[in-house]
Amino acid sequence: MSLKKFLPIAAAASMLLAACQPAAAPATAVPATAKPAAPAATAVPAATTAAPAATAVPATAVPATKPAAGPNPPKTVADVDAIKLSKDNPTTVLFWHRYTGATYSSVIEIVNDFNTKNPYGITVKLENAGASYDDVFNKVNGAIAANAALPDLVIAYQNQAATYRDLGKAIDLKPFLDSKTYGLTADDLKDYYQSFLDSDKAPQFPGEVLGFPTQRSMDSLYVNLDMLKAAGYSAPPKTLKEFEEMACKATDKAKEQYGFIWRGDASNFASFVFANGGQILKSDASAYDFNSAAGVEALSMLQRLFKNGCAVELPSSERNGDQTRFANGKLLFVTSSQAGLPFYADAVAKGAKVKWTITRFPQADNAKPATNLFGASWSVLKTTPEKELAAWLFMKFFGEKDNTTKFSNISGYFPVRQSAAAGVVAATKADKRFTDYPEAAAGFQSLFTDAMPYGKIEAPIAGYDPVRALINDMVVAVAVKGQGDPKAALDAAVTKANQILKENAPKNK
Repeated sequence: MSLKKFLPIAAAASMLLAACQPAAAPATAVPATAKPAAPAATAVPAATTAAPAATAVPATAVPATKPAAGPNPPKTVADVDAIKLSKDNPTTVLFWHRYTGATYSSVIEIVNDFNTKNPYGITVKLENAGASYDDVFNKVNGAIAANAALPDLVIAYQNQAATYRDLGKAIDLKPFLDSKTYGLTADDLKDYYQSFLDSDKAPQFPGEVLGFPTQRSMDSLYVNLDMLKAAGYSAPPKTLKEFEEMACKATDKAKEQYGFIWRGDASNFASFVFANGGQILKSDASAYDFNSAAGVEALSMLQRLFKNGCAVELPSSERNGDQTRFANGKLLFVTSSQAGLPFYADAVAKGAKVKWTITRFPQADNAKPATNLFGASWSVLKTTPEKELAAWLFMKFFGEKDNTTKFSNISGYFPVRQSAAAGVVAATKADKRFTDYPEAAAGFQSLFTDAMPYGKIEAPIAGYDPVRALINDMVVAVAVKGQGDPKAALDAAVTKANQILKENAPKNK
């Protein structure tokens, strides 16, 4: 079933569920002073601070903003520069997010700072739209289908933003980024990681930018250094050949000890494709391309790992089993986001206290590295030019050096600016959780230079979610269960993926 065909069903289900649930809490500029629940782990808390005081603005205190005379949404830099905002005519921005715990508290702190300091009379209000990105996606699509009120700003993956754009809701942010009055400066552009900015470019809508990065993660390699040493190696693998060799050498089935674990995540497969020099989607988004020679080698290697007994599949029922097994000394390698670093630190502290580190994903050719970059961005939905500009100004503020540093230290995501890297690394090294594991902190530092400049994105297009499911099913069948030929399976999967791509081709360019 195509994603577009799925949307009306999902929307109807969402509305039915909503009818059976208590009324949602109203959006607030700042939550009550009740202490939020602590997250499972935090990357590197900077300093513990009290929750900001509540300063919610009553709805009646905010008069309606008179719409600008220009096009909506703005099409050019001149259109954006012509928009005027002022405290005499305040603007409210409603942001649908999914943040919780300490991460949410850090967002609140930045929101309060923006609401207090911005000279434009902008008030940002937060509303939790679900526990997961899929929850937020379904809520937005449900509102679109019901012609209900939408937020001004929403957290979304790139493929989700492309869906919103095709439905006539997400707007192109390029005129805002390039604005002479409100945009990013030349120094800003040099400071932002270029791969982060590039990841929000929409190949289905050439020239458009459908989101702005406030957080990013990267598929990385977690390494049990004790197991590695016992297997006769002194350093983590740099090549895929070394990775496969080490995984098999470290495996001991009698001890339920394996070299690698498959977590049922299409992004892991994409990482192996990238590392082999391939891509998931053609650069012009005309077709999927994971059945290339790089894709065949990626799937063949996974098949060999399982055939030779060097890998194990993580059951879907085993929540966080990769972390637990790794911490208990049962896994040599885990491929996962660097944002999980604090989770692994906590798990190891409770487990076998093994020595461990994190490093760049191994490559087929280290002269041409490629790593899997992912992470939700913030997208602006079509409302009024004033609200659209106000949402952009908040995103721009959130990405300032001090703010991205603060958010990264709490959330575990990479900061979006290069100038913030040193502060984030220093905070990680100072974190007591890494006192006994300096190799892990040093490994995290290495990602900033060895991995981040080489980030690639999977498929920032509408309809990618069902393709991800298709990829995972293929890997399980061919690699885990040993059924079929890798090349034939990849060709069949790409044929199905291209049909999904066709069904989800933009109708509203």
